Formats: sequence, structure tokens, C-alpha cells
Amino acid sequence: MSEKEIKRLTDLAKDRLKKRVSKKEALHTFVMAGILDADGQFTENYPHLAAAVVPIKK
Repeated sequence: MSEKEIKRLTDLAKDRLKKRVSKKEALHTFVMAGILDADGQFTENYPHLAAAVVPIKK
């Protein structure tokens, strides 16, 4: 990956961090990435993350 590409990705990440995201949007992002299922549970590939995350009360 070139320095230009890295800078572009870094800039995109910084811009995204400035934007507010709803819980629904965040869940959708993690579901699409395969990290969570539709119920908000970690998928079989990411069970170790459950130990590092505090559950969010609905």
C-alpha cells in the first residue's frame, strides 16, 4: 500500500470518527463485516471479543 493510499484511508477514518453514528447504523456495519450477527451477538469467528466488550443495555 502506498503512502498516498495510507493517508487517504487515515483521512477517511478521521472524517468518519467526527460523524455521529446511530446504534442501528453501528450494528449494521458490524453485521456486514461478519463480526456480529443480526441479534448483536459475536459470530463464531470473534468469540474472544465478547470478553473485551461491556454489553449495552437496550
